[in-house]
Amino acid sequence: MPVIVAANTKGGSGKSTSSLILGTALARKGATVRIIDADPQGTINSWSKGDSKYRDIVVTPTAGEDLTDLIDRLAAEHQFVIIDVQGSANQELAAAMSRADLVIIPMHGKTADAEVATNAIALLRKQEKLFQRRIDHGILFMATAVWVKTREEKEIRKDIEARNIPCFQTDLNERTAFSHIIRFKLAVDELTEKETNGLEAALENADSFANEVIHILRKRKEEAA
Repeated sequence: MPVIVAANTKGGSGKSTSSLILGTALARKGATVRIIDADPQGTINSWSKGDSKYRDIVVTPTAGEDLTDLIDRLAAEHQFVIIDVQGSANQELAAAMSRADLVIIPMHGKTADAEVATNAIALLRKQEKLFQRRIDHGILFMATAVWVKTREEKEIRKDIEARNIPCFQTDLNERTAFSHIIRFKLAVDELTEKETNGLEAALENADSFANEVIHILRKRKEEAA
């Protein structure tokens, strides 16, 4: 079953948020999902202590547990395994990438984020070479404006395109709902209009992201057949 890794060596890039949005969107569609919170910061593990009906999709490695063993076990039991890894180029990030069918590299449309995101790309290239296989991947722009892109973001996108680095067609936009899932420890579909505005648009955004991930994975499976 597909293994998806959210990877960026910069903290605060949106790994935990994008992992939760994707995991709960897939679960809402009826898929069996597990999110491994392998980040010592424990944002997703903390989220799972709330009242969300999806809280059981979160798994935290036990002390001394080998991450690749955990990934392999969960991938044999569930349709999707998503891994949120610590924001540094460490051994666990390399291990997660070694099992990945898709690596999502979340980043904001800022120069500092773009520079650090190249570290994740470099590590991914090393894993491809080591294991002699292609690992699908893409930049996921986080917290973008819905209608207007900044000049800085436009330049970053242009540079990424020139370097032939894949990007998701779907951005996760700047939406109240995407910050409220962390604040209230709920999924987007569990929030209420009383507390959170723009829920319909946020749900559509989350579903578009999940559908694009499914499309990429299906295409990979068809090419391998």
